[in-house]
Amino acid sequence: MVPTEPIAALLYVCLLLPGIAFIWRYEGHGSVVKRSAFRETAAVVIASAASLVAVFILHYVAAFFFEPARSTLRQFFIDPGVLFRQDAQLFFGVTLLDLALAVSFGAFFGSKTASRLLKGCRAKWLKMRKKESDTIERGQSAWNTAFEMMPGHRVIVGVQLKSGAWVQGALKSFSRNGDETPDRAFTLTGEIWYRMADSENVHRLEPHGTVVIQAPEVDYLTVGYEEPALTTKDLTDTLPR
Repeated sequence: MVPTEPIAALLYVCLLLPGIAFIWRYEGHGSVVKRSAFRETAAVVIASAASLVAVFILHYVAAFFFEPARSTLRQFFIDPGVLFRQDAQLFFGVTLLDLALAVSFGAFFGSKTASRLLKGCRAKWLKMRKKESDTIERGQSAWNTAFEMMPGHRVIVGVQLKSGAWVQGALKSFSRNGDETPDRAFTLTGEIWYRMADSENVHRLEPHGTVVIQAPEVDYLTVGYEEPALTTKDLTDTLPR
């Protein structure tokens, strides 16, 4: 049940802030796939609960080393009203600090760094079991997987359009929306080559622009990866000392 009292409703919203921070950070780098209201709500609640548990664990660990933290934690969970009456300033200070920590945990759990750590753990687990991942991760689109398979590499995309034309160039940006919407697109830049429909001649566009390709116009695409060019500093570092 959603609380209806003003103070209870405010507390309810505050407790969901870590989950909202998680969704906000995750949608900044993950595939934005349309989900049901139930799944969105569940994600917010679970992320909020996980963040609050992380804060509780911090308090629990601190309680082993600091007696004041132990007594405050015990009183906060057993009878918070007593702590509020004894020292309202301490009560609000601890509450606001815990909420800020929980929001920080939620933002971290939804960050790209946390996603990479999770992917790395999953890859090591599959390697230990001598298995290879042959499925696209849940919540990821196919081109999210292809475009981000080799971090740090230059991504070269060849696109066969439904009109029969062909375009190739370096990937500049792409929409993370996993649904087939009219604004789902990606952009190519750098040296862009194209071939018109019913033609075998390949032409090069002037290297000062960007090509925008809408997803509904794509028949299929191929993705290649180029290692980044070595800089002068990189070459110097490889010399024997």
